[in-house]
Amino acid sequence: MIKYAFRVLWKNRFFSLLNIVGLTFGLSASIWLVLFLQNELTFDLHHPNHERVYRVSHVFSAPGVEFNTAYSASELSPMLKEEFPEIEAFARFLPLQVSEIFYNNQLLQQPEMFYTDPAVFDIFNVNLLSGNQETALSNTRSAIISKTVSEKLFGQESALDKTVKIDGNDMIVTGVFEDLPKNTHFTFEVLISGASGREWATRDGVFDSEVLWNANCANYVLFTPGTDVENFKAKFGPFNDKYFMPFGNKIEGSHTLRLQQLPSIHYDKEAINDDFAKGNPTNLIIFSIVGFAILLLACINYINLSTARAGSRAKEIAIRKVLGTNVSRLKATILAESLVQVFIAYILSIFVVWGMIAQTPLQSWIGVSFDFTLFENPVLLLTSLVIVTITGLISGLYPAFYLSKINTIGALKGSWTANKSSNFFRQGLVLFQFVISISVLLSTMLMKDQIDFLQTKDMGFSKDQILLINTSDSIAQSKYQVLKDALESNTAIEKVTSSNFVAGTDIGQIVFNVERDGQQVQQEFKFIHGDEDYLETFEIPLVTGRSYSGKETRGNQYFVINEKAAELLGWDDPVGKNLGFFHQEVPGQVIGVMRDFNHFSLHNPIEPLVYVFNPQPGRHLIVRFNQNRVDEALAAVRENWDQALPNYPLEYSFLNDRMNTLYEADKTQSKLIGAMTVLCIAISLIGLTGLTSFNISQRKKEIGIRKVLGAMTVKIVTLIFSSTLKLIIIATLIAAPLSYYIISQWLQNFEYQTALDVGIMALGCVGALLLTFVLVSSLVIKTARKNPVDSLRYE
Repeated sequence: MIKYAFRVLWKNRFFSLLNIVGLTFGLSASIWLVLFLQNELTFDLHHPNHERVYRVSHVFSAPGVEFNTAYSASELSPMLKEEFPEIEAFARFLPLQVSEIFYNNQLLQQPEMFYTDPAVFDIFNVNLLSGNQETALSNTRSAIISKTVSEKLFGQESALDKTVKIDGNDMIVTGVFEDLPKNTHFTFEVLISGASGREWATRDGVFDSEVLWNANCANYVLFTPGTDVENFKAKFGPFNDKYFMPFGNKIEGSHTLRLQQLPSIHYDKEAINDDFAKGNPTNLIIFSIVGFAILLLACINYINLSTARAGSRAKEIAIRKVLGTNVSRLKATILAESLVQVFIAYILSIFVVWGMIAQTPLQSWIGVSFDFTLFENPVLLLTSLVIVTITGLISGLYPAFYLSKINTIGALKGSWTANKSSNFFRQGLVLFQFVISISVLLSTMLMKDQIDFLQTKDMGFSKDQILLINTSDSIAQSKYQVLKDALESNTAIEKVTSSNFVAGTDIGQIVFNVERDGQQVQQEFKFIHGDEDYLETFEIPLVTGRSYSGKETRGNQYFVINEKAAELLGWDDPVGKNLGFFHQEVPGQVIGVMRDFNHFSLHNPIEPLVYVFNPQPGRHLIVRFNQNRVDEALAAVRENWDQALPNYPLEYSFLNDRMNTLYEADKTQSKLIGAMTVLCIAISLIGLTGLTSFNISQRKKEIGIRKVLGAMTVKIVTLIFSSTLKLIIIATLIAAPLSYYIISQWLQNFEYQTALDVGIMALGCVGALLLTFVLVSSLVIKTARKNPVDSLRYE
């Protein structure tokens, strides 16, 4: 049976090759997609105790205030362990203010550094490559670093017992851990012992409830085996009343505890203000549907070609029946042909996927990272084999039943022809292929249009000529005024400022006291701070009032708010209104209103914002340079930096590049769908090539007669293409509204949306039409140009 299947494949090499190539594309996409889904759906499952580990998060509410935060007070976890025997261990991650490591007079800028607790080894799977887990973080001023950081600092030397300076203190490296997997919601590169304990929550022997409302670190707790977390939450009420609510009652507030199981965090639908990047389950559904569609297209190709060639195989099948082959065996033989081709395609797809992952920049282009280890990954191996088997059955079952029913007498007489229902079924499958391919093509084009819109939309401030220089170190900050004066004297540079916050990317959040209806009430605001040149540097205009002059003596004396803040507070004339920080006894005044600008990505609406004067340098030196003079500006920055800070490396980035990263997830989605679109179109065209070639081969005699009777090549092309044209028009009429609906739903993820461009949809439809026309025409023209004598002599 298998031998016969290979013989049939070899006899029909062209059509077999088309089938195998299409199936290879489909299976390659499916295997890669299984890897992608496995990577996404196993977030944090590599941690041994993941079922018992929970992140402690909170909702703090009060009139005018709501913080839904993934962070907690550092004092909370020790208190929980003291009060509740269900908590076996805890680990806190308190981020460092200055992410720098000094070693041998060399400076390494290193984000993702945290103070933590020794129990981190119980919470997360921190695999030490060197060092002792029991003692690595047991002493103060000890640090463990990732393998990548170790190689940056020490090369191939051992990192153990080396002394580095972090956060102004000498730290002993007591361990090197394996780099964390990419599919973890929370990553770290350096962990330092010494997170603060409960003692900081007590003042003069009295517990200060307010400290628990100051969320400053990520808290994770490990519950004892068998703990019912819901029962634990029920027991939390008295603790909440005792420790959280004394301050909560003062501000008429409330506190709600949230416990998030470790594996659920990545896809938690709760909108948390300061959470880490989350996955989008809708994307997984979309990718799965498109991946299934790609594989289905390959199956349709096989079914179409197999049934289309039924006439050429009719005599062969009839003779096998006459020679005694029963229908069941005949079905099994035809099904074996399908399975053989699918397994050949499977072997090829293994090499294709390996090549895509290991030998091409595909993954970095899309923005994902995982390894292809088929035989070391039983889930992938088993899933891929199941997909292959199902693909073989889907592809082969209909042809097996269809071909085995060929009438023996009619086939031997040469009078057997396919009935109308089979032709209708085949056309329906081709129509389905076109609907899928055009729908995915149009959706991809509309997605790209939205992402281009996000990257070019005016956000209310200048982002295209802004240079951000890292000045997080105190020594670098001490040179701020020297650098500012020197840089602003260069004609290539327009303005220089400094802040911890950068418009569009970094924004703070704090509670103010505001004047409303003659009283001072609390109100939460987003806020930024900077010196007197901050607004001018970002070209954020004032609507009314004035900005800072630089002569202010206190940062809480005057404030500038945005239009949204004035609207929220109901202030028709905001200038002169009282405004101050939460604990500020004597309020300051609003001196100006700035125009609204988008201080987050365009997924989010503009929120009320306060700009606070701060003459002290921040983590960013912000430079706005003249258009088309970026090289001169960079040269001036380097020269003046080297003069002011000769031993410090210059690290800079452009704001527009940084802001583009806000849409990385959208671009990844668009790229992935785009790659799948190419596959959909390629597989559909492969199938169309096979059907057209077979159709032409069956009509060679007709083409020859038409040529003899004087028909032009254009007329013959039009005749052959007319049936395909009808299918494309019908498919377009179905695909266009379908794509419109899909993208309309996808756009709900964005606060700012571009209008769905009908012109883009029309362009995509015309492109699909032209592509199929070129393909069909090239195949028909090749035959039509031949000498009609050869065509008529055929058969």
